[in-house]
Amino acid sequence: MSSVSDYAPASRSDEVDRNLALLAYGLLFVGVFCAGLSALAAVAIAYARRRQAAPLVASHHRFQIFIFWVGFVPALLAGLCGMAAVVSLVLGLLTYPEKPPVGGILSFAGLGVALAVAAGAWLMATSLFGFIRLASQQSIGQTAR
Repeated sequence: MSSVSDYAPASRSDEVDRNLALLAYGLLFVGVFCAGLSALAAVAIAYARRRQAAPLVASHHRFQIFIFWVGFVPALLAGLCGMAAVVSLVLGLLTYPEKPPVGGILSFAGLGVALAVAAGAWLMATSLFGFIRLASQQSIGQTAR
């Protein structure tokens, strides 16, 4: 049976980096509820600390950057679909004020909602996964660099 004294204590810097990575996961998770602003803070932390952190924490910072960019693309496309739906509605009202065509509007809006839900689910699920792995002292493994 091993005792606590068998393990080398982590340095203060390693503990700070680990806590920052845990914070970044939390910010990514909450980003769904605050229009992605906290996710920007999370990715800034990850970019700033990924080279100085210990290998375990650095793998998590790389994963956080990956999470952000994979979530950003569908969120951006969802915003573009929303804008296209609004433009389509305005043009339809200007062109056919008595009966605007709603097929294109609903298609853009539906696609936008689906992409936004997918981006939110991605951010929440992957940040929760990463948080649990880091809290368990497990690395993420190979991710995009």
